[in-house]
Amino acid sequence: MEYILVRTPEEGEPFLEQLKKAPVLAVDTETTGLDVHRDRLRLIQIGAPGMPVLLIDCFSFLGGGTEDRRDRTAGPEKGTAFLREALEGDSVKIFHNAKFDLQFLRKAGVCAVPVFDTMLAAELLRPCGGPRKVNLAAVSEHYLGETLDKTEQTGDWSGSLTASQLEYAALDSGVLLRLWECLGKQLQDNGLERVAQIEFACAPALAWTEYDGICLDLEQWEVLCADIQEQYEKSLKALYAFSGEPTFQLTLWGTQEAVDVNFDSNVYVLRLLRDNGIHVPNTSRYSLAPYHNHPLVKALTDYRRYSKLLSGFLHPLPAQIHPVTGRLHPKYGQIGAYSGRMCCWGPNIQQIPREARFRSCFIAPEGRKLVLADYSQIELRVAAQISGDVRMKGAYARGEDLHRLTASLISDIPAEQVTSAQRQAAKAVNFGLIFGMGAAGLQQYAAQSYGVDMTLEEAKKFRDSFFNAYAGISWWHHDLKVGTFWEGRTLTGRKFLFSPRSGVADMANTPVQGTAADILKRALGLLFEEIVGRDWKIVGIVHDEILMEVPETEALEAAARLKTVMESAGKDILRSVPCVAEAKTADSWAAK
Repeated sequence: MEYILVRTPEEGEPFLEQLKKAPVLAVDTETTGLDVHRDRLRLIQIGAPGMPVLLIDCFSFLGGGTEDRRDRTAGPEKGTAFLREALEGDSVKIFHNAKFDLQFLRKAGVCAVPVFDTMLAAELLRPCGGPRKVNLAAVSEHYLGETLDKTEQTGDWSGSLTASQLEYAALDSGVLLRLWECLGKQLQDNGLERVAQIEFACAPALAWTEYDGICLDLEQWEVLCADIQEQYEKSLKALYAFSGEPTFQLTLWGTQEAVDVNFDSNVYVLRLLRDNGIHVPNTSRYSLAPYHNHPLVKALTDYRRYSKLLSGFLHPLPAQIHPVTGRLHPKYGQIGAYSGRMCCWGPNIQQIPREARFRSCFIAPEGRKLVLADYSQIELRVAAQISGDVRMKGAYARGEDLHRLTASLISDIPAEQVTSAQRQAAKAVNFGLIFGMGAAGLQQYAAQSYGVDMTLEEAKKFRDSFFNAYAGISWWHHDLKVGTFWEGRTLTGRKFLFSPRSGVADMANTPVQGTAADILKRALGLLFEEIVGRDWKIVGIVHDEILMEVPETEALEAAARLKTVMESAGKDILRSVPCVAEAKTADSWAAK
């Protein structure tokens, strides 16, 4: 692969006009490590059709200027000015895992959009015969028949660059150009162009979300940790009332452990349950749901919850505060499930409990506000669109409360007479039955997720009444049952495959969940256009919810823009069901 090593902006100047006129640019980076806030850009590789790959040595080219330049109008260095002129034009920038490269480019003061991400394209093409692994080597081997040697990827990029490193870097950029042509055609042939554009536009928003992170009030978190620890100890004492006090012995590390009581052992817990008259096949929440009012099950449920909170969130989170930024920087898997839904880790703030005592610890720093927005009943609205149910679509068109309407229909009372308890039961009915639950499943789901007790007979009655009221949902489920479906699509065209074991619940839930994910990603892509050049940050994403952090003086404007963007994204995809988002400003996440 032909390449030119560029050490100064002056050396790159002869190629600038050609780069600016190129319709596509293949962009890759080599860095001294994976942590954008502690490591540095070493190389930026830029390839364009008909010219050698430019290998920009950032150590000399940027003169060490790798700080985050928030004032993008304040006379940047020559190197940054060159990169911005080359990479901030209308040309499509081809990346493989754009989210990573875009963060290092942002640190250098460059916003390289619009994007074509070959990794995301390969993930979208998995159900169309694409490779299971989507690293560059696997994608290149599958689509181009080219084997890439990635040995240099984990090498030392902080010293003098070797010929082998330069050749490796240049080759990656050349491969991206060839993959762009191949994968672009594959996306078109498989009807995935629309969802690909949504994914590509979302990638920069996720990159900046990871880069900016979110503030955690550490003092408040430590108080919460102590409170949960106390509740954990109480749940243990409640369990000891059934098991008896354990015998303790010292471990090699000087701590004590119980030798005859183990509430984390399924075998032990099963025996304890049976000794107290509870005969279940296993200790899952599903099996224990019918006994949720039994004091032993209550104590066991509390113990498991507090134990998981302590080990999964409360103890690990402070160690994940970044030493440079003082913030948490969650990572997002853009296509975390085959439905298209995102996943999160390091930490997983998507699983932070909704209780105010947890979410109040996530704050805006002094002089700033959080803007919190989420979609109203997004999955039910998507189900209404997909099924075409007339009554459900009509209710949303009129701005009615669907849970209240369902409570009215299944209880045969006027909507104005529905109580809060009846509406809560209707929430379980709506979210449970719309995805194919049976009566027994509804009974347990209502108890587990909504604290609603209903008999099996009541669950059967509610189920019959629900499908009588919403005939479109009933026919949708009927078609799924009698049809032979090996693949499905979201409303944007995202493709997924079903197995022979897939039931109605899976076949109904996946396109709904996937379409809701596509709507949120569309909103993030639109929102990115609003935040570029402003001191607005996207600091959290939780399935149907977006969190922003903005200057206090701009909070109301940001809330209005966020609401508009989210509703516009919904309107783009749900053509005959209105999409409603609710936004507010607050000092902490607890306000939502």
